[in-house]
Amino acid sequence: MGMVVRFQPRDVDAAAKTEAVLNRIGQYYQERLKAKEALPGVLAQLVKAGETETVLRAITLWGSGEMEPHQVLSLCEQVAAVAGIKEVADRPF
Repeated sequence: MGMVVRFQPRDVDAAAKTEAVLNRIGQYYQERLKAKEALPGVLAQLVKAGETETVLRAITLWGSGEMEPHQVLSLCEQVAAVAGIKEVADRPF
């Protein structure tokens, strides 16, 4: 058969990992809030730049809940970069 080997608990490592996870959750939450605030301005600038199809798709994805605001914002940033738009809503791409 086998032997049972006792492992020493690593409280320091567990506390550091827990703190890192909580910090990442807080950062993720802040990113989502910032994206939710910035998205309407970015969409308005894209409309001004003539990217109406992209804006309609973004609004549909956001409104239906298929994508979170930060995901939609990332998509809009990619489209703006491909279209050659340098700045949208004071956000450099």
